[in-house]
Amino acid sequence: MVTIPPEAQKYLKHIPTIANWVQKNKQISGLEMALFKAAYKEPYLLLKQTTYEEIRRIITPYQNDPQYGNYVRIALSPQGESWLKYALDLIRRS
Repeated sequence: MVTIPPEAQKYLKHIPTIANWVQKNKQISGLEMALFKAAYKEPYLLLKQTTYEEIRRIITPYQNDPQYGNYVRIALSPQGESWLKYALDLIRRS
């Protein structure tokens, strides 16, 4: 089993949820953003302070990981990139 460094783990632990939202093309309402900000401070602050490029750099080595690989590939896909940039922009503006 590969040990995942803390820098990557802080993103990878949220990647299954992100991949699910990418696949559903989840549109985030203002109310949902307010709830996310209040209920999930750690991922909110993490994502508010990063860029897609930084996320891509950190998660790319885990594309073939047995636990996270499928989710990482979804996040790195063109649809994933588009959705993540959309979500990061919303988070920065909130």
